[in-house]
Amino acid sequence: MHKYRGFLVEQQAGTDATFLVFVANAKEITTWAHADNIKLDRGNVQRALVDARWRQIKRFFGASLNNVIPTSVTIAFDEGLPHIDDPTTLTDDVAGYSMQQIDDDLWELTLSNAVQDHTYILDGQHRLRGMAEVEAEIPVPVCLFPSMSKLERAFQFVTINNKSHKVPTDNLKALIANFDMIEIPLRDRLTQASVTVPRFATFVDVLNEDPESPFYKMVNWVNNRFPGAEPVVQPTALENSLKAITRAFPETKEDESDALSVLYAIWKAIFATYGITADNAGRYPNLVLKATIQSLSEMIVDQLKAQYDIAFNDHPIMGDDGKSAGDAARNLMTGVPAEFWQDVWALKSLDTSAGRDIIQDDLRRLKKLVRGTGRLPADWKAQLAVYRIMDDD
Repeated sequence: MHKYRGFLVEQQAGTDATFLVFVANAKEITTWAHADNIKLDRGNVQRALVDARWRQIKRFFGASLNNVIPTSVTIAFDEGLPHIDDPTTLTDDVAGYSMQQIDDDLWELTLSNAVQDHTYILDGQHRLRGMAEVEAEIPVPVCLFPSMSKLERAFQFVTINNKSHKVPTDNLKALIANFDMIEIPLRDRLTQASVTVPRFATFVDVLNEDPESPFYKMVNWVNNRFPGAEPVVQPTALENSLKAITRAFPETKEDESDALSVLYAIWKAIFATYGITADNAGRYPNLVLKATIQSLSEMIVDQLKAQYDIAFNDHPIMGDDGKSAGDAARNLMTGVPAEFWQDVWALKSLDTSAGRDIIQDDLRRLKKLVRGTGRLPADWKAQLAVYRIMDDD
């Protein structure tokens, strides 16, 4: 049995939409509440749980003891959950709750895990799951609507998600101007927590410094401060790959972690095919070329875009936590020998639209050569453009 004490809030006189504000441990909340199931447009009112998102929250708390999320989660009981006047009659098998007024301002809520099927997380599902996965007990502010219809739950979800805005870039610039001494420490802390903010911690910072990133320690730019690092990946290769993802899947613009998760899935699969890490990436010079990274990312994104075309499929790209992106990358690499990425290409200056087309065409030739027999002919290099010096014409 769970008991919480909190304040009942009536934001407008006479409203039926009162809510109780209290604090509970994240692990405990997940035993009696679950994500909403109302269908809106392409997905649920509460977006499908994506592992990459809640893991980011978990890493956020692990990065520093001073990292906190004071924002409350919003939860609602459905209108069919009975209110029990006498809390002593509640048992672990009774799907009901009791709210008793303790004094003028304070109320006590009593419930058991039996209410879970009637209790919906309207906002904060990923925050809550990430906090629950932290080893320590993480207290979470909760706004609980004691009774809410399906229509009202949908309205609250839309309102919450359309009335929240990121901090304007101009405000961040003003912060830097007024407190220039905090810029580097703030960038470092945001990056460690996998939080991207213009001028502070960029996508590229996270890709280079997140241990879960396939490009960990690999980015060739001034912010790569890892001792002994041999950076081989150009930042623009990653930026252009992310742009390809957000162009193909506009929904990933709404949550920056989605675009990163798709890129992670693609390149984790590619690098895993050849056992590539920051320590040996330099031995695959053709694979870490800017033109190659962008070409492969675009090929895979094009394939995924067709697969997730809204005309045929109502599932978002991150509906399977990036599995499709990883599968597409593994399929593309099947049959492509490590030598293709290791033996120096004769053709240079590939970082153009025409050059990227050559890389993609050669990959298709390789796949065609290996298809059927499962192995490449002895003269396979002679059949690829990247190994030949082209005539001027």
